[in-house]
Amino acid sequence: MRDIIITILVTLAVAFGVGFSVNYPFGILMGIIAGLVTFLILSKKAMKQLEIVQAKANKAINSRNIERAVKIYEGALSLSKKSPFVKGQIYGMIGMLHFVTDNKEKAIPALEKSSSLNWVAKGMLGVVFFKEKKYEEVDKIMKKVVAASKKEGLAWGLYAYLLSKQKRYDEAIAILEEGNKKLNDKDERLKANIVELKNGRKMKMKLFGDPWYQFRLEEPPKRRVQQESPGYMKFKKNAHYRGR
Repeated sequence: MRDIIITILVTLAVAFGVGFSVNYPFGILMGIIAGLVTFLILSKKAMKQLEIVQAKANKAINSRNIERAVKIYEGALSLSKKSPFVKGQIYGMIGMLHFVTDNKEKAIPALEKSSSLNWVAKGMLGVVFFKEKKYEEVDKIMKKVVAASKKEGLAWGLYAYLLSKQKRYDEAIAILEEGNKKLNDKDERLKANIVELKNGRKMKMKLFGDPWYQFRLEEPPKRRVQQESPGYMKFKKNAHYRGR
């Protein structure tokens, strides 16, 4: 909120200052430009602070101290007083951590507050409601997920998988075909699963690799579990925007 107030004040100050000394149409234009520049600078500063928080949280996660990581993110919620746009990102990370540790009660409210840009967090919310058999809620959420992440093959695959598990096979195929179209017919994983469903077989979600297992709908290969920490527990910088 503070950043927005500063941006507005800068915009007005420049607009009136330049308007008074030159002319008001030009002053308004310069005010808008000054406001945008100010907002970008302040947003970049907020993101730098968030990156520092993420680095600390990642260290705790890699040490398998999820509770510590959650507390780090919760402490960072104060950043939203300066920049409201980081609030949804922080809640997304908190919700994802609660989700992968099967703390549904705490995961749901955090995931609901997550940024719409964080499609993985919203996808996890869809999975929670799927497990609760709240299928109408699942549809509402997953439609928003694929709308916000049209180029993420896994997002389309996740939605189709949830539909297939409800035996809504035709709808699942339609979602995969739509996703494949959005990805210019280049996602082999989507095309392979279209073939699987059309031939009456189960979807092969392992084709999506490690990112798929973060949704906890299938167990990762035991060999990998024994040899290394699960990939879906490592929230690296900007990882919540990936998934392809």
